[in-house]
Amino acid sequence: MTDDPSRDNDAIDLFADIGDISELCPETNDFSLSRLASILISECIPEARAEAEQNAHRAICRWWERQGEAARAAAAQACNLRYRPEADPGAGKRARDDLSDLQEELFEIQLQDVALQLAQDEIPHEVERQVRARLAEERARQQPPVSTEPIPPAFDLTGEATALNEAEIEGLGRYLLDPAALKNLPEGGKQLERNAGLHAACTKLLPYRENRDRDRFARIRHQLGEKYPHATSVIDGLLRPLQRNFDSGEARLKLRPTILAGAPGTGKTALLRDLAAALDLPIKAPSVAGQTDSNLFGVSAGWSSSMPSIMTTVIAAAQVLNPLIVLDEIDKAQTSANGSIQESLLPLLEPLEAARYHERYLASAVDASHINWIFTANSLERITAPLLSRCDVYEMPQPDVAHVRPLAQSILRAHADSLGLEPGFFHLTQGDLEFLEETFSRHRSIRVLAELVRQLINDNGRGMAHA
Repeated sequence: MTDDPSRDNDAIDLFADIGDISELCPETNDFSLSRLASILISECIPEARAEAEQNAHRAICRWWERQGEAARAAAAQACNLRYRPEADPGAGKRARDDLSDLQEELFEIQLQDVALQLAQDEIPHEVERQVRARLAEERARQQPPVSTEPIPPAFDLTGEATALNEAEIEGLGRYLLDPAALKNLPEGGKQLERNAGLHAACTKLLPYRENRDRDRFARIRHQLGEKYPHATSVIDGLLRPLQRNFDSGEARLKLRPTILAGAPGTGKTALLRDLAAALDLPIKAPSVAGQTDSNLFGVSAGWSSSMPSIMTTVIAAAQVLNPLIVLDEIDKAQTSANGSIQESLLPLLEPLEAARYHERYLASAVDASHINWIFTANSLERITAPLLSRCDVYEMPQPDVAHVRPLAQSILRAHADSLGLEPGFFHLTQGDLEFLEETFSRHRSIRVLAELVRQLINDNGRGMAHA
């Protein structure tokens, strides 16, 4: 096995930057990955809660799998652990990264854990400021010196560089990491020329949807709360990470991966569509009930049934890097010889893996780390533990009789908007509202309520016409 000596020296130096880890383990012990993880977690994210420790342990294991033998030995030595090289000749031949990337990921995990504790009033804000300062210091240490090299060029389908305005760099990113790889596709990638959106997504720098108005979150919370009065806790939970990112200086809209579970007809998908509209996020919300991953995540361009993944399709249509993809009824997705949607989602929910995700159709790495993912389900029983562990989970409450009148009024306004009319053009009588309240306990479904409201509006309109 061969390793890059410079990378191994970097690993040794970077371990020294973590701190004097040897003080935590003065006696040399036999190596185990669990022991190494425990030492690193104790040094980088002390006093972390159990869930944060589990996330950190997974991050360390993924980092370990990417390392060569010399880098592994350096890590073990820094922790006073006796390491015996593995017999597997393929170990460490995958793409690797510096230990500083692992350290930053551990700090991010700690920051998320602190944010959760803050939300529950378990720790003072001073702790969050200390963690943020530590993360900022680590990022500054890793920041490369200002380069005098020219700005990286854009590419056309042939891989030839094209001119790029320097002012266009800020706030833009690249989806297909190596546009020149398109030359390796059948016909040299010329089939992409027939799809202007796909061609642009693969060869140009694309923008992100951003928010630079802090008060916008309060307006959205109020707007959605009026329309979905039974789901204010869900609305708050979805907006909280956006507001937290904004407060830390991040304008890009990045939602946490989320599972929204609740009974049919409670307004899960409708709420998410309205949230996307309020945030100006492009949205795609297909139902995956009964599906496997055979088509959802793309089919290689060499096959007659070739097709891009849903990520590529949505980005190509929206021409932004952070659209919202809602997979409806994820609990009803099937597992077969063609794969499992829930299992195939896992690397897309890990930021480091999603940043270099192998897209089947393009046969190359793409940066899918900015995509927003939300999943709806009627029940959590058929959601796998690995997917659950990577997502925030919210239960969509069922509305009760007290919510019928505000829901009916919001349905009336939405109906008027769909017709391009003022809400005052339609009305519901006191008798209508009492009827809706009396019958609601039979169905407890917003979908059924909406249909009843539309029928009453139509009946009232016909009555006015006859009068």
